[in-house]
Amino acid sequence: METTLPTLSVFAVFGDSRTSTRQVFVNPYATATTADDPAPAPTGPPGTVSLTEPAFNATLTISDPSPWQSFLLILPELMLTLALCVVAVFLLLLMRSFRAGDPFTPDNARRLAVIGVLLLCVAAIPLVDEVVLRTLVSGTSLQGAGLHAAEDYRWAMVVGLGVLALAEFFRQGSKLRSDLQGLV
Repeated sequence: METTLPTLSVFAVFGDSRTSTRQVFVNPYATATTADDPAPAPTGPPGTVSLTEPAFNATLTISDPSPWQSFLLILPELMLTLALCVVAVFLLLLMRSFRAGDPFTPDNARRLAVIGVLLLCVAAIPLVDEVVLRTLVSGTSLQGAGLHAAEDYRWAMVVGLGVLALAEFFRQGSKLRSDLQGLV
Protein backbone atom coordinates (compact mmCIF):
# COMPACT_ATOMS: atom_id res chain seq x y z
CA MET A 1 0.00 0.00 0.00
CA GLU A 2 1.44 3.30 -1.03
CA THR A 3 1.23 6.19 1.40
CA THR A 4 1.58 9.81 0.49
CA LEU A 5 2.40 12.63 2.83
CA PRO A 6 0.06 15.60 2.72
CA THR A 7 1.69 18.63 1.22
CA LEU A 8 1.18 21.89 2.99
CA SER A 9 1.79 24.87 0.80
CA VAL A 10 0.16 28.24 0.85
CA PHE A 11 1.50 28.56 -2.69
CA ALA A 12 -0.83 25.70 -3.62
CA VAL A 13 -3.79 27.93 -2.80
CA PHE A 14 -2.83 30.54 -5.36
CA GLY A 15 -0.69 28.42 -7.68
CA ASP A 16 -1.76 27.15 -11.03
CA SER A 17 -1.95 23.47 -10.11
CA ARG A 18 -4.40 21.45 -12.14
CA THR A 19 -5.57 19.13 -9.36
CA SER A 20 -5.60 19.09 -5.59
CA THR A 21 -6.00 15.92 -3.58
CA ARG A 22 -6.84 14.91 -0.04
CA GLN A 23 -6.76 11.47 1.60
CA VAL A 24 -10.21 10.54 2.97
CA PHE A 25 -11.87 7.53 4.56
CA VAL A 26 -15.14 6.35 3.00
CA ASN A 27 -17.66 4.83 5.39
CA PRO A 28 -19.80 2.53 3.21
CA TYR A 29 -22.47 2.29 5.89
CA ALA A 30 -22.99 6.05 5.93
CA THR A 31 -23.26 6.54 2.17
CA ALA A 32 -26.56 7.61 0.71
CA THR A 33 -25.93 5.63 -2.45
CA THR A 34 -26.99 2.04 -2.98
CA ALA A 35 -23.50 0.94 -3.96
CA ASP A 36 -20.99 -0.21 -1.37
CA ASP A 37 -18.45 2.36 -2.49
CA PRO A 38 -19.14 5.60 -4.29
CA ALA A 39 -17.88 5.40 -7.84
CA PRO A 40 -15.34 7.96 -8.99
CA ALA A 41 -16.85 10.81 -10.91
CA PRO A 42 -15.29 11.68 -14.24
CA THR A 43 -13.18 14.79 -14.42
CA GLY A 44 -15.08 17.81 -15.55
CA PRO A 45 -15.11 21.56 -15.39
CA PRO A 46 -12.96 23.47 -12.89
CA GLY A 47 -13.84 22.69 -9.31
CA THR A 48 -15.15 19.18 -10.02
CA VAL A 49 -14.86 17.02 -6.92
CA SER A 50 -14.35 13.27 -7.34
CA LEU A 51 -13.00 10.19 -5.62
CA THR A 52 -10.13 8.23 -7.05
CA GLU A 53 -9.31 4.71 -5.95
CA PRO A 54 -12.81 4.17 -4.53
CA ALA A 55 -12.48 1.91 -1.54
CA PHE A 56 -12.46 2.42 2.18
CA ASN A 57 -9.37 4.61 1.81
CA ALA A 58 -9.77 6.93 -1.13
CA THR A 59 -8.36 10.16 -2.46
CA LEU A 60 -10.63 13.15 -2.88
CA THR A 61 -9.57 14.90 -6.08
CA ILE A 62 -10.53 18.37 -7.22
CA SER A 63 -9.69 19.16 -10.81
CA ASP A 64 -8.52 22.72 -11.40
CA PRO A 65 -9.47 23.91 -7.90
CA SER A 66 -10.37 27.46 -7.10
CA PRO A 67 -8.23 29.28 -4.52
CA TRP A 68 -11.04 28.78 -1.98
CA GLN A 69 -11.10 25.01 -2.56
CA SER A 70 -7.31 24.84 -2.33
CA PHE A 71 -7.37 26.79 0.91
CA LEU A 72 -10.03 24.49 2.36
CA LEU A 73 -7.92 21.47 1.46
CA ILE A 74 -4.91 22.72 3.41
CA LEU A 75 -6.81 24.38 6.29
CA PRO A 76 -6.63 21.41 8.75
CA GLU A 77 -2.91 20.89 8.11
CA LEU A 78 -2.32 24.63 8.41
CA MET A 79 -4.08 24.66 11.79
CA LEU A 80 -2.04 21.66 12.95
CA THR A 81 1.22 23.24 11.81
CA LEU A 82 0.50 26.53 13.55
CA ALA A 83 -0.52 24.83 16.81
CA LEU A 84 2.53 22.56 16.84
CA CYS A 85 4.87 25.48 16.10
CA VAL A 86 3.50 27.37 19.10
CA VAL A 87 3.86 24.19 21.21
CA ALA A 88 7.48 23.93 20.06
CA VAL A 89 8.18 27.52 21.12
CA PHE A 90 6.74 26.90 24.59
CA LEU A 91 8.69 23.64 24.88
CA LEU A 92 11.91 25.49 24.06
CA LEU A 93 11.15 28.11 26.70
CA LEU A 94 10.40 25.32 29.17
CA MET A 95 13.65 23.51 28.41
CA ARG A 96 15.62 26.75 28.73
CA SER A 97 14.22 27.26 32.23
CA PHE A 98 15.12 23.66 33.14
CA ARG A 99 18.78 24.48 32.48
CA ALA A 100 18.60 27.09 35.22
CA GLY A 101 17.98 24.25 37.70
CA ASP A 102 14.60 25.43 38.95
CA PRO A 103 11.77 23.76 37.04
CA PHE A 104 8.97 24.40 39.56
CA THR A 105 8.13 28.00 38.72
CA PRO A 106 4.77 29.62 37.99
CA ASP A 107 6.01 30.46 34.48
CA ASN A 108 6.64 26.79 33.71
CA ALA A 109 3.22 25.83 35.07
CA ARG A 110 1.63 28.41 32.73
CA ARG A 111 3.73 27.20 29.80
CA LEU A 112 2.63 23.63 30.36
CA ALA A 113 -1.00 24.75 30.68
CA VAL A 114 -0.77 26.58 27.35
CA ILE A 115 0.77 23.51 25.72
CA GLY A 116 -2.03 21.33 27.11
CA VAL A 117 -4.73 23.69 25.82
CA LEU A 118 -3.09 23.85 22.39
CA LEU A 119 -3.01 20.06 22.22
CA LEU A 120 -6.71 19.98 23.13
CA CYS A 121 -7.25 22.40 20.24
CA VAL A 122 -5.39 19.97 17.96
CA ALA A 123 -7.90 17.33 19.03
CA ALA A 124 -10.64 19.57 17.63
CA ILE A 125 -9.11 19.67 14.14
CA PRO A 126 -11.17 16.65 12.96
CA LEU A 127 -14.32 18.72 13.54
CA VAL A 128 -12.93 21.42 11.25
CA ASP A 129 -11.93 18.71 8.80
CA GLU A 130 -15.47 17.32 8.68
CA VAL A 131 -16.87 20.78 7.94
CA VAL A 132 -14.25 21.26 5.21
CA LEU A 133 -15.09 17.92 3.58
CA ARG A 134 -18.84 18.61 3.71
CA THR A 135 -18.25 22.03 2.17
CA LEU A 136 -16.08 20.61 -0.61
CA VAL A 137 -18.54 17.87 -1.60
CA SER A 138 -21.75 19.86 -1.17
CA GLY A 139 -23.67 20.03 -4.42
CA THR A 140 -21.70 17.18 -6.01
CA SER A 141 -22.48 13.52 -6.57
CA LEU A 142 -20.39 12.74 -3.46
CA GLN A 143 -22.61 14.76 -1.14
CA GLY A 144 -24.22 11.67 0.40
CA ALA A 145 -20.99 9.70 0.67
CA GLY A 146 -19.77 9.06 4.19
CA LEU A 147 -16.42 10.81 3.83
CA HIS A 148 -14.17 11.32 6.82
CA ALA A 149 -10.66 12.66 7.13
CA ALA A 150 -7.95 10.03 6.90
CA GLU A 151 -5.86 11.75 9.59
CA ASP A 152 -6.36 10.71 13.20
CA TYR A 153 -5.80 13.18 16.04
CA ARG A 154 -7.18 11.13 18.95
CA TRP A 155 -3.71 11.16 20.51
CA ALA A 156 -3.94 14.91 21.08
CA MET A 157 -6.78 14.64 23.60
CA VAL A 158 -4.92 12.15 25.79
CA VAL A 159 -1.60 13.97 25.54
CA GLY A 160 -3.26 17.35 26.13
CA LEU A 161 -5.00 16.13 29.28
CA GLY A 162 -1.73 14.58 30.48
CA VAL A 163 0.14 17.85 29.94
CA LEU A 164 -2.60 19.76 31.79
CA ALA A 165 -2.20 17.34 34.71
CA LEU A 166 1.56 17.92 34.59
CA ALA A 167 0.94 21.68 34.59
CA GLU A 168 -1.08 21.28 37.79
CA PHE A 169 1.81 19.34 39.37
CA PHE A 170 4.17 22.16 38.44
CA ARG A 171 1.74 24.74 39.82
CA GLN A 172 1.46 22.85 43.11
CA GLY A 173 5.25 22.38 43.20
CA SER A 174 5.87 26.10 42.73
CA LYS A 175 3.29 26.89 45.40
CA LEU A 176 4.91 24.42 47.81
CA ARG A 177 8.35 25.83 47.05
CA SER A 178 7.22 29.41 47.77
CA ASP A 179 5.61 28.25 51.04
CA LEU A 180 8.81 26.49 52.11
CA GLN A 181 11.01 29.50 51.29
CA GLY A 182 9.08 31.54 53.83
CA LEU A 183 9.78 28.95 56.55
CA VAL A 184 13.50 28.67 56.06
